[in-house]
Amino acid sequence: MNYRKSFTLSLLSGCLIVSGLAVRAETTETTTTQTTTTTTDLALVNLSVNGSYQVVDPITGRVLGPYDPTVRLVEGRPLTSGVVIVDKSNGGLVATVDSNGNIVDISRAPATQTLIVSIDSRRQDLNRRIEEALNRGTLDAKQASAMRAELERIAADEESARQSTGALSYRNALVIGYGLNTLSERLVPVMQTTSFEPVISTQFVTVDGRLVMVDDITSREQRLQRRIDDEYAAGRLSAQQVSRRKEDLNKICSLETQYRRNGVLSNSKDKKLSEKLDRLQTSIDENVSSINQKRSKIGIRAD
Repeated sequence: MNYRKSFTLSLLSGCLIVSGLAVRAETTETTTTQTTTTTTDLALVNLSVNGSYQVVDPITGRVLGPYDPTVRLVEGRPLTSGVVIVDKSNGGLVATVDSNGNIVDISRAPATQTLIVSIDSRRQDLNRRIEEALNRGTLDAKQASAMRAELERIAADEESARQSTGALSYRNALVIGYGLNTLSERLVPVMQTTSFEPVISTQFVTVDGRLVMVDDITSREQRLQRRIDDEYAAGRLSAQQVSRRKEDLNKICSLETQYRRNGVLSNSKDKKLSEKLDRLQTSIDENVSSINQKRSKIGIRAD
């Protein structure tokens, strides 16, 4: 059994449901952490010994192992700076680890410099690529304007977060990273062969404004849902094709719900769902290719 499949997020018709994302923290106290450059007040988090947690690298999504709060170790090893601790029962991010090895409130801990640089670089790269797509004719002025507006909204959210706390929190940085991931995926079909390295793992998503970790299957379902909508908006899927592909996706979601036992997918069921999602992705690619061929015959650029 794959313990990463720790809870069910439903997608489409009842497939995207998240409950109980409360932070598990029995007591909270304030401490002062001395660094070489500054002093920052951080809320230490004491995790319940009755909870079930896992430690995750938020950039790659790699699960480093279960966290034992009684000994403060993960697989017998000490925690490393920048990892996040996830409540396995609901996917909620409950804490991160600072440079001194303290378990701290993810909403108050400052974002790592690596993540901040990655966010700034991706924003600049997206601006450049939107301009390139507009000049090539693969984006029209309305589409480019909408994407730039989204970039500006993300930048405004970041600035607002900085002003309210004096520094960008780790949680806010992860939410911004998710937003840039989503925008990058919208641009990929436009650029055709261009792909983007995720700013943070695609398994981290926002639901009702809350950042949670989902499993690979749920993450893929969400991304395929967005792609279907984006391809239709760009004129690369017909209404009939959209209806069929969403019906296919709904069936996969329903099957996923049947396959889960106590929120967990077995390795064999996970493989079956992955194969079905692979076929759905192939169908979308074929539909897009068909529409592009028709568009090119009447003089509409499809590259």
